[in-house]
Amino acid sequence: MPPKKRHLTGVMGQMCRVCPGGQKDAEVPPEGEQSTLDAPCSDSMPSPRRLRFKVINSNKLHILWKEPKGAFDKYKFLYNYLPGGHPREIDVPKSESKVIITDYNPAKDYIVHVIAVKGSQQSKPLQGTHKAEQTDSDKGGETQPQRLRETDAPPDEANEISGVDPFVCHTEAVADIVILVDGSWSIGRINFRLVRLFLENLVNAFDIGIDKTRIGLAQYSGDPRIEWHLNAYTTKDTVIDAVKNLPYKGGNTLTGLALTYILENSFKPESGSRPGVPKIGILITDGKSQDDVVPPAESLRDAGVELFAVGVKNADENELQSIASEPDEGHVYNVADFSIMSSIVEGLTKIVCEQVQHQDKEIKTKLPLEPIEQPETGAPSDFLASEVTANSFRVTWSPAPGKVEKYRVVYYPAQGGRPDELVVDGGESSVLLEHLSSQTLYEVAVFAVYATAASEALRGSADTLVLATVSRLELLDMSPSAMRARWSAVAGASGYMLLYAPLTGEGDAEEKELKVSEAITELELEGLIPDTEYSVTVYALYGEEASDPVTHQETTLPLSPPSNLQFSEITHNSAHINWEPPQRVKGYRISWVKADGLVEEEVEVGPVSSYDIGDLTSLMEYSVAVSALYDEGQSESLTDGFTTNPVPGPLGLRASDVSEDSMRVSWDHSANDVVLYKLSWAPFTGGDAKEVILSGSVDSYALTGLRPSTEYEAMLTAVFKDKSESDAVAVMATTLARTTTIAPTTAAPRHAPRNLQVGERTTHSLEASWVLEDPLVEGYRVSYATPERTHSPEVVFLPAGSSSVLLQPLVPDTWYKVTLTPLYPDGHDGVSAATQGATLPLSSPSNLRVSEEWYNRFRLTWDPPTSPPTGYRVVYQPMTAPAPALDTVVGANVNSVVVPNLQSGTEYSVQVSASFPTTNSEPALGTAKTLFLGVSGLSTYQVRPNSMCVQWQPLSHATMYRASIQSTLSKYQTYKALYYIHYICMYI
Repeated sequence: MPPKKRHLTGVMGQMCRVCPGGQKDAEVPPEGEQSTLDAPCSDSMPSPRRLRFKVINSNKLHILWKEPKGAFDKYKFLYNYLPGGHPREIDVPKSESKVIITDYNPAKDYIVHVIAVKGSQQSKPLQGTHKAEQTDSDKGGETQPQRLRETDAPPDEANEISGVDPFVCHTEAVADIVILVDGSWSIGRINFRLVRLFLENLVNAFDIGIDKTRIGLAQYSGDPRIEWHLNAYTTKDTVIDAVKNLPYKGGNTLTGLALTYILENSFKPESGSRPGVPKIGILITDGKSQDDVVPPAESLRDAGVELFAVGVKNADENELQSIASEPDEGHVYNVADFSIMSSIVEGLTKIVCEQVQHQDKEIKTKLPLEPIEQPETGAPSDFLASEVTANSFRVTWSPAPGKVEKYRVVYYPAQGGRPDELVVDGGESSVLLEHLSSQTLYEVAVFAVYATAASEALRGSADTLVLATVSRLELLDMSPSAMRARWSAVAGASGYMLLYAPLTGEGDAEEKELKVSEAITELELEGLIPDTEYSVTVYALYGEEASDPVTHQETTLPLSPPSNLQFSEITHNSAHINWEPPQRVKGYRISWVKADGLVEEEVEVGPVSSYDIGDLTSLMEYSVAVSALYDEGQSESLTDGFTTNPVPGPLGLRASDVSEDSMRVSWDHSANDVVLYKLSWAPFTGGDAKEVILSGSVDSYALTGLRPSTEYEAMLTAVFKDKSESDAVAVMATTLARTTTIAPTTAAPRHAPRNLQVGERTTHSLEASWVLEDPLVEGYRVSYATPERTHSPEVVFLPAGSSSVLLQPLVPDTWYKVTLTPLYPDGHDGVSAATQGATLPLSSPSNLRVSEEWYNRFRLTWDPPTSPPTGYRVVYQPMTAPAPALDTVVGANVNSVVVPNLQSGTEYSVQVSASFPTTNSEPALGTAKTLFLGVSGLSTYQVRPNSMCVQWQPLSHATMYRASIQSTLSKYQTYKALYYIHYICMYI
């Protein structure tokens, strides 16, 4: 909508100096005068940029610029034309950066300054000059300013200024002026904006008031309609606001019908037309009428209405002359385009002003010398608005004096809108105004209509109430893909509208809308996204209007993941996993990845509850994730991890067939994916070692070339497909002494222990076991030490018949070499066997998790470490407030604990360490937060003079709220206890 014209105010001096750094020192202002450019300017104030000129038509110059880069309050626009001009200035709002000079003279030079203003500071001026247009004889090579076609409309929001003040009708005579505007399709919406601007200039020329000139307006096309009556508005500002908000009607051009319509509806006492006051009708049209205009125009003229006809573009001039009053000169105007309508405003308003004065004189000369006794008339009194609702109120008044035929009640929104009216019998003194907008201030005028006159208006106003909103909105019965919305019914509502959308934060989530009748107060929302927060808003509908919204938020449940993930049958290259399945599952997606994250495998399976993972790497930590697959999507993953066993060493390494210079070592295969064996041997006391590489299918080998009476240690390592190597297993045996000529005697054979292995490992002990069935053995010697032998080996002697020994205390996470030697009665040692084993590290608890958060407690749960501990130590401390760390100790069979007596709404750091006989493990770390015990998101809405509404975020599990309101001017407080709901409206 076009803003008010901004006219230049006052006279500056001549254009004066610019700020330092400007273009030049211009002329000095006349003595005694001061220019705006003499005001102090600031180097820190940014200046406007990019001054441009556009010639709109022969009398309009459009000036544009870009706003400065920085904060400012407004612009000062200054211009002068040479020769013969004098400087003028205008204040331009900061939101606008353009001006139109409406008395542009192409033969003159225009000098322009634009200054940004902030408080008392001014920027350096942006200066430019628009040169006069040259004639054909003196154009030379000068570039001409850009011209627009006459049909190009100026920007709707531009400021129009002129070097001369616009005409204003200064006369004591008053008039009733009705403007009839063609709103047919041929005008178009863009040109209709120019019509509004023309009407605004026209209105500005008259002194408007209830006792002064009145202006009414009707718009026509196929069917005419009253936009506002003569007595609808009482000030110039309200009429101009109505012009700015004039809607475009559209339709055919039936001018004759429209002329008859204003005769019958506008120039009537009940419409504000006054007896003894000049009547003016102004028609604005752009084409030839599709009906006869002559009889309706004659009827208007015969009724004393002075008619003016304004034609634009395609208007028929003969038709205009047949409508307008005589003489045609001064009553008929015809312009070629809407863009130059403003050029006839001054001439039209001058003629109208003269005709008003002329008619006023004629009316007064025709008055009879003796006054005619007039019937008693007067306005109604005692305006009262009652029975106020959201969309209606009753207007009551005290009757007007005399014989009132009827009352005319006109009402419209105070913020602007088309007036409506009701007419009631003269015996009535109240009327119910219905179908109003809620929470809206309405202006009301009540007129008493007599047989030959109408009274002045009794005026008043009233506010409609806020539409009642729904209450007790609840979201319940949550599932992964649905939730139920329930609310309390609202009396008088015609239905409800429910909007819901996920709060994804991406800004592109589609909001869905449901409308239901007033009988429905519960809806199932389906097809939702699992584990997603939704905003649900409910409006109470009242016909075409809706109440303020009530909104609640809830999160759909996540798709149920599998539970209780377990690992079993773990080997060096495989593991068996199983889990507890949820309901309605279609299948599972299983993935596993090494701790280094370099290789991830994934597989989808059907509705099973276990799976075998193969082709793993030994001694590697794996993370496994199992997700349930549903029609709605995939659940969160159930995750856990395990570590594959080391590749197993060969089993049952033993020595046999011992002679003076040879022996055979044999073994059993420990796995079917062994590809090679590395076998080495050397004297136990030192000497050259020998090594052979054997096929993975070989299970024995003969050692030859040995020295007599020498203890040998043979070590065997298995090599697997993934190139990993097992721990070495060893066997020790002593070759026989060299024989003499003495007849040989037969000695009982001596066998090495078989299947010597280390099992039942802890952080501080190892258990070694073996098999040897030799009745001649009278005991065993077990020695153990670290491979580096930083200390002398520890030795344990065991009696005959022993098959295992517990070695302790040992150092955690350390490898030990264990050697087993059978002892015989003759004092000679049997064939020794050796192996290696490592104690467990001091592993920490894992998968520390928090649950059952409450206002003063939470639960901690963890997975036990691989090394059996003697107990656990739990440490917790607030993170945001200084407070000492607290701890608690639980037993080894406990892996979950409730931490009580905590502060609400506080985040805690938590640690869980495993306790072992000698020390504690590294802690598992985490954070946990208690629920906030307090109200948040407190805000007010629907604030009125004697009431307000308050809402807040609902608190989980709260059973009651207490709301209080206290005036800042007194100590008086009001308390209300509320159940369930998280909002309240309170009256003060």
